[in-house]
Amino acid sequence: MSVRETLIRHNLVINKLRTRPMSWEELDDFLAQESELQEYKLQVSQRQFQRDVNDIFVLYGIEIKNNKSSKRYVIVTSHETEARSLEAFDVFNLLKMGGNTTKEVSFEKRRPLGTEHLAGIVHAIRNTLYISFTYHKFYEIDKKTRRIEPYMLKEVKNRWYVIGNDVEVNKIRIFALDRIGELHILNKKFTRLNSINVESMFNSCFGIILPEENQKVEEITLSFSAFQGKYIKSLPIHHSQEILVDNEKELRVRLHLYITYDFVMELLSLGREVTVLSPPSLQELVIKRHKEVLGNYSDIKREPEIR
Repeated sequence: MSVRETLIRHNLVINKLRTRPMSWEELDDFLAQESELQEYKLQVSQRQFQRDVNDIFVLYGIEIKNNKSSKRYVIVTSHETEARSLEAFDVFNLLKMGGNTTKEVSFEKRRPLGTEHLAGIVHAIRNTLYISFTYHKFYEIDKKTRRIEPYMLKEVKNRWYVIGNDVEVNKIRIFALDRIGELHILNKKFTRLNSINVESMFNSCFGIILPEENQKVEEITLSFSAFQGKYIKSLPIHHSQEILVDNEKELRVRLHLYITYDFVMELLSLGREVTVLSPPSLQELVIKRHKEVLGNYSDIKREPEIR
């Protein structure tokens, strides 16, 4: 069975189940019809189909289950996650259109390093296999060898990360794929504890950085200019975002988040379009960072303007 046939079948199944739940018999008939139309071998056994269901979840984040009461397969992911997963799936299919030479769509030309490791890490996660690799932190001179139990891949701002248990310290760690080298999938399985829910660790985080030990979630109030507020409403900063004021002068929102480096950087990137109203500790931190930015320009000699 070719990779092309597998991807086509994934595509067909997901799009069909987006319309309505279907029994195995209905799906089997549907794939038989598509096999004749497309001249590909798309029919599989129900056992193979279950492997497809597992692969679809790992590759696209789309969860499909067989409802035992109705005896129908259905996409069961929550509305927010389903929308994001299906969006990723749609983009994935768009990338395949015309060999990605279509001129109707323009993609970001920057591409993150390390994406060549994605397939291998997905395989290791799915089969609970240890992985080892060299890792080079930006602020360290030497590379170090790591061995981890990989639990999840996460994409943040066009960079990919693998999250897993670092065997040496027995602690959950995050590794950026662009700093990984010499990746090896080890022929040794680990037992993943059901108590470990990596996704939930990020529920109150803005990006990829986890909070410090004993750090608490903060209630944060931000005021955006009315213009910037339109963007914040169309793409909320975080799922906890709650609108407090929305008028011609400002958009004021409340968030419940850990205050981490990447969240502060996001606020700084918005410049004068955002004002931190609370907590005071975040206010002081943002003011300090802005003063440091101004300090970068204090010694620059400016040429006099010619009038």
